[in-house]
Amino acid sequence: MSAKPLREVIATPLDHDFLVFCHDYPFHYTGWHYHPEFEIHLIRRSSGSRYVGTHVGPFGVGDLVMTGSGLPHMWVSDGAREDMSGGRIQIAERDLVIQFNHNFAHACTHEFSDCAEFSTLLDQSRSGIKFSETAERQAWPLLHELLDASGIGRLILFFRIVECLCGDEARQTLSLVLPKTDGIQMRRLNNILGYIADNYSRADLSCREIAERENMQISAFSRFFDRHVRCPCLEYMNRMRIYKSCQMLIETDSSITAIAYDVGYDSLSTFNRNFTRYMGASPTKFRADRNASPERLNAHRNRMSGVGHIVQP
Repeated sequence: MSAKPLREVIATPLDHDFLVFCHDYPFHYTGWHYHPEFEIHLIRRSSGSRYVGTHVGPFGVGDLVMTGSGLPHMWVSDGAREDMSGGRIQIAERDLVIQFNHNFAHACTHEFSDCAEFSTLLDQSRSGIKFSETAERQAWPLLHELLDASGIGRLILFFRIVECLCGDEARQTLSLVLPKTDGIQMRRLNNILGYIADNYSRADLSCREIAERENMQISAFSRFFDRHVRCPCLEYMNRMRIYKSCQMLIETDSSITAIAYDVGYDSLSTFNRNFTRYMGASPTKFRADRNASPERLNAHRNRMSGVGHIVQP
């Protein structure tokens, strides 16, 4: 795989532990990409070619792989159309994905001595791990149950999945360990994105403030941000706010007005306008759909997961 991988920026889940969702294919991030988060990836439908680091191999239904931080990857289904101009979904809910960051992994492995095997799994994931068919069959129902789990039950299911994967003695590593791609510019970008993530709920947060914090002229900062994140800084902040509001609409009973102010909007009309632009539905309709069919709610999950961005390393 000679193409340069793109870096996906994943917004932190509302509960700060891990993100789990299904998505369609093609999807925003089905190209050759990487991210700092660990990922457990299950193929629910179709067959094709799997690319993980230096590895290329076939996949089919049930394919279960774990990728480590910074390891490029993608799954290309047979007969894939590259042109999505019509907006048509080719394979609905092809992928089921769990993503979690270093902080969560560190808390698990350093606070609990019983997680030693998990630490080994995390280390092996730097090369990508392909799990056996036995583990795939055991993990399949747990992964699907996790989609709708909440509270302590959600965490219990996560560790049951980890237990299943750690116990798979037939698992195989896939790739040579690739060199880290983060440099000075990526560290600066990560600082910027981290600052936005910590302060997006402030209505007075501005791109100029972030530029001054990085000792950059606003014009230079704007060019830097647009080049790496592929959208303007203000656009990114709006997307982050809408992403958080989606989670709050689903996971809390707070009023829409309260949520608008909580995520950093000082005008309800601006919030409603931006929400509809990104999500294709008003906040009221989005919330009403949370008790609708699983397919309707998962369609919203797909859109939510696309609120993040891809940036060049």
